Order: sequence, then structure tokens, then C-alpha cells
Amino acid sequence: MASSTAAVGHFSIIPTYTIVSITLVLIHSYNKHRAHKHGNLLTSEMKSHAVAATISIILSCSLVLQQHDDEYTIKLIVLLLGALFTILMSVFFAAVADVWYVVGSGQFQMVSLDTAGMMLYFILPAVVLFFRFLGMYGESVGSRVSNLMAYVVKSVGISAVDGDDGISSSFVLSLAMLVSVSVPILNALCPMGGYLFSRAYTHGQPNTKKVALCVNFSDLESGENDLWEYLSQRKEEGEYTAVLNVYVTLNDLQSFPEAVKELAKKGHHVALAPSDPSGELSLFQGSEAANYVESIVNEYRKVIGTEPSWIAAYGRHPAMLGKATEFGIKVAYWSTLVQVGGDMLSVEQQDAISSDVADKNGGSIVHVTLGKDGSNEFLSASLLAIVNDLSSKGFTFESLLDVARDDATMIL
Repeated sequence: MASSTAAVGHFSIIPTYTIVSITLVLIHSYNKHRAHKHGNLLTSEMKSHAVAATISIILSCSLVLQQHDDEYTIKLIVLLLGALFTILMSVFFAAVADVWYVVGSGQFQMVSLDTAGMMLYFILPAVVLFFRFLGMYGESVGSRVSNLMAYVVKSVGISAVDGDDGISSSFVLSLAMLVSVSVPILNALCPMGGYLFSRAYTHGQPNTKKVALCVNFSDLESGENDLWEYLSQRKEEGEYTAVLNVYVTLNDLQSFPEAVKELAKKGHHVALAPSDPSGELSLFQGSEAANYVESIVNEYRKVIGTEPSWIAAYGRHPAMLGKATEFGIKVAYWSTLVQVGGDMLSVEQQDAISSDVADKNGGSIVHVTLGKDGSNEFLSASLLAIVNDLSSKGFTFESLLDVARDDATMIL
């Protein structure tokens, strides 16, 4: 299965390895030093789909290489390098925005604009000098790289070049694997699609001592329990911001309108959520996603009597995000995602929530959901434990509207 592309020589491998190395180093550094250590933006269903997509990409590349056609192989290499360069630029923009701890799409776009200017004045000249260096010394450097490649072949078994002075299929498949794996990693670290198609937020302003505690309506225990009594007691004691952010689907609004109304009367913030918990819609279901947003907005108006302001980021379809923006609805991702399974929150989960909230001293969006083995009763007890723990440290629980506020000067 060793397809040879004689038109591509040793010297052209050097820029490829440079892009690959920079991408890997940047992704590793971004993941290690990201602002939200426990804010993986991929749900379990999305991870499964990412694995399936990765396998499909690698198999597709393998079928192309089996044609033993130099023209097809060169086109595949160009496609992979273009995708890899796009990923590199996306990770770079996302990493800079993460360092600046941007709040919402508006600030992300402003910081990205500054980042593009920085690239134009500093990074672009370095790239030009790099290619000028290759033009002058590429042949001599390439001969030395060939020796290194021969060592790689013997020790690792992944060859960048074949004996016919071309790029081997193992090298092409390595590029395909890197591209297919980098995309879900980027989506787990940064809501790039949300920033581009909607007003998305993973957190609010830091140093406010305010926390948005979010939960699905379907996960809550019906009736009165210790959680609701405790929150009501805090309000009676003068803390008017002891509220939950409850995500409701269209089915919730249609099936339990009175229960949803009661939550709103108690002062809790009712936000929207996609009907499918996995939030996965194919690219061919754009009209269904847009129609769902329109339907749930109309139903929300009937039940609550006001305009909805937030929707959960389960659904990532561009049509859904764009439709939400048309209605002036913001998209809520999360700073910390916790899935409750078993009888109670684990010690690791409690520590994760406490450390993430304390790290920025507020502004966190904590989303608590039921795991496979969890129950509504255990979720209410877990929420109560979170409220007690963070309250003792001086944090207050407020609606998404108060935790993630727009900075008018930062909206494009």
C-alpha cells in the first residue's frame, strides 16, 4: 500500500513537518493551560460521532491511496495541508482568546481582529523569512532531513518519503489522522461555531462572585424537596439571587406548562433547550433546526409571557444558532460540566466545581446533568451540596442574564 508521488521531493516535506509540529505543540499548550480545566464542550454523543468521523476520514484517504494515482495523491495532500493550516489558525485564534478570557462572541471577534493584526505585523514576516531560507538552503537541509527520515522509518515505521523520492501513504495517513483528531479537540476547547454563528458564552465576567447554576427541567425532581426549600429560605433571608437556570424543551413547555410557570414565579430563570439531549442534527436538517427554534420561542411566549433570552448549547447546528440570533437569544455553553451518576457527586466532581469557580472568582456557568446511573432525587441532593459548598465561600447564584452581561463596546 505504498503509493509513491515522485513529483514531491524531500525539500517540500520540511514546511509540512513545521506546520504539523507547531499545530501539535499549540494544541498541547492550549489544552494544558486553558481557562476552564473541566469545561469540555463535547457531550458523550458528540465524542462518539467524532470517533466515527475520524474512522471515516482515514478509510476515505486509504481508498484514495489505493488508486496508486499520483494526481489523486497530490490533491489529497493539498487538501489535508489546507485543512491542517486552517486548524492551526483556528487553534491560534482560540488560544489567544482563551488567554484574554473573552466574554461572549463580541469580545472573541474583537480579540481575533487584534490577533490577525498581530499576525500581519509579526508572524507573517517570520513565515516569509522561513520560506526564503528554504529557497536558499532547502536542498542541503533536505539531504540532512532524509537521514532523519530513514531513522524514523527504522524506529517508528512511519515513512515520510518512499524510495522513489515521493511521499509515502503512511505519511499521508498520519496527516489525515492528525486532521481528523484535531477538529474534535478544538471543538472541545473552544465553541468556534458558536462564536461565528451566534452570541455564545462559556462564562460571564470574572471577579463578580456570581455563579450560574444550570440544570435540565427533565432532570429535576418533581414536587417540593430540600433544594427548593433551601433556595426559598435564602430568599426570605434577603438574598434575592438564589436562583437556578432551568433548561426546558418544547415538549416540557407543552406537557408541563404549569410546572414551568411555577418555576418562573419562584424567581428561577427558565431558558430554552433543544429537543434532542445530544443536540446532534445532520447538516441536511437545517430547516428542522430553525423551525424548532421558532416553535419553542412561540410556546415560551404562551407559557411564560415574556421573550426567551437564552438557549442551551446542546444543539450546535449553524441553522439553529443563526435562528436563535435572529430572535436575540444568546447561546449558553458552560465553564464546568458535571454528570451526576450513582448516589451523589464524587469528591473529584466537587473539587472540580470548587476549583473552577474559585479560579476566576465568579462568572462561571456550571451545568449539572444526570448520568446514566443517576436519578432525579440524587440530582437534587447534588445541587443542594453544590449550593451549600459555594455559598459558604461567598458565591451567589444568579440567572444567566446577570452572570454573563454584554459589554456594549465589545459587540460587533
